[in-house]
Amino acid sequence: EAALCATAMLLLLLLSLSASLASAGISCPGSKAWIHAKCSLTANFPSSSCEDVATEMISRINGENGWKDPHNGGTYTLTSGSASAKVLTTKRVTGNGQYTDLQKWTLNGEGSSCEVQACSESQVTSIIDYSTNYCDLHVLYCGSQDGCPVANSDLKYTESFDSCSQHDKSKCIA
Repeated sequence: EAALCATAMLLLLLLSLSASLASAGISCPGSKAWIHAKCSLTANFPSSSCEDVATEMISRINGENGWKDPHNGGTYTLTSGSASAKVLTTKRVTGNGQYTDLQKWTLNGEGSSCEVQACSESQVTSIIDYSTNYCDLHVLYCGSQDGCPVANSDLKYTESFDSCSQHDKSKCIA
């Protein structure tokens, strides 16, 4: 039984290390927890500038026009950056106040389009997060194409996943 437990722990360590190496291209905020859930992705906005995308994200963080986090009523804080910044950092605390996740957003724009590389990481030991880190990111830019509430702008986008084993959109509207 002890050998099985040690084997399982080694497997978890290797999976965690593999996920960390696989997402080397997208910058993450970091976590004090050695083993933790995370999600890194790229969202492309073909008809929105990065300033427009960041402005909508910040509007949601600030609760403009009654916007509330549709993923169990969490609370976001903009910890660095502005609508014109290339990098934003945010923090989300769960609705019950028990858990905190950190996010890092890197915005790269060309003309009227924007690519956002984003990563959310749990700050406590966790493996399975039921799409929480994905939703931490997704709800700050999703729109009517996914049934998400908006603050001011209904952004159109596509997503691709770097290291995000759990990314169920239906979990984001709860």
